[in-house]
Amino acid sequence: MKSLADRLLPKPFLGKLERILDQHNGTRAGKKGGQCSSETRYHRAVIIRMSLAQLWQLGFRLPEPSSFAGRHIEALMKHWDEQGITVKVLHTRISYLRSFARWIGKDGMVKDVHDYLPDRDLVRREAAKVNRAWRANGVEPERIIAMARELDERLGVMVALQEAFALRMKESCEMRPAYCMVESGQAIEIYEGTKGGRLRRIPLDTEHKRAIFEWARNVAASGRGGRIRWPNLTWKQARRHYYYLLAEKLGVNQKEMGVSSHGLRHGYAQDKYQDLTGLPPPIAGAGPKQVDPEKHREAGIHVSRDLGHGRVQVTAAYYGSHGHALRKKG
Repeated sequence: MKSLADRLLPKPFLGKLERILDQHNGTRAGKKGGQCSSETRYHRAVIIRMSLAQLWQLGFRLPEPSSFAGRHIEALMKHWDEQGITVKVLHTRISYLRSFARWIGKDGMVKDVHDYLPDRDLVRREAAKVNRAWRANGVEPERIIAMARELDERLGVMVALQEAFALRMKESCEMRPAYCMVESGQAIEIYEGTKGGRLRRIPLDTEHKRAIFEWARNVAASGRGGRIRWPNLTWKQARRHYYYLLAEKLGVNQKEMGVSSHGLRHGYAQDKYQDLTGLPPPIAGAGPKQVDPEKHREAGIHVSRDLGHGRVQVTAAYYGSHGHALRKKG
């Protein structure tokens, strides 16, 4: 199926846009540059192409991509606000458009989201308010993994890896188990499919983890390439097939079960926090007066490391926050 941009934008316009993307889309946002991940390149290109196509729908017939101007951003933001686009998505889209503006020589043209929608509450709240872990929503991972395995063994392995090791979907799909084991079998290294190519180690510290990893090794060895994903599919095809099987065939989606596969990372983070602190995480009801601040901080470091995040603060998005209560007084 053709994208909106392919259907609406003239071929000469698309050709010029593709040349801009080919030249600039591999670099990170900001003036420091550096290479960004393939996933960022993909999503950024999709949003930029979609934005220009939506402008075409709104009646703005730009003669070429470099004609993109401030009034076009205002029109898009108004349009997206009327559509009810979430705060998080709005921030992401404006960030991608800011990069695009810089590529066409208009650095500084794109303002902050608040400048376009001053009457809307646009604060991004990173601490989780809703518990997205599977068990917290009455979904047993073991049951879903068994169902997935019966439907398609590679699907079952991917879901099991996400549950046992807090892998992102792409990491579980692209994993090559034969090359992952380190420290004489005491840990695995995750690098295939990670965000920004950031490598991380996760300990094989339970029988459950070792059993899941051994299962993954056996499944990956049965196909060419040594990856978990289906040998006859590309990464993009595998991603579509994964979500089709999980969401459509098994009903693991927000509408039917109230969860997504990403909720397995939330469950891992919450379980690890409880293992390390001896208390439920903030989102599960533990109060700040019950918590040892040092244990809380150490747990955040370990959880952040296992999840593959660079900032400890991100863990609040997975298991909630005690706010300012545990911060050291200066």
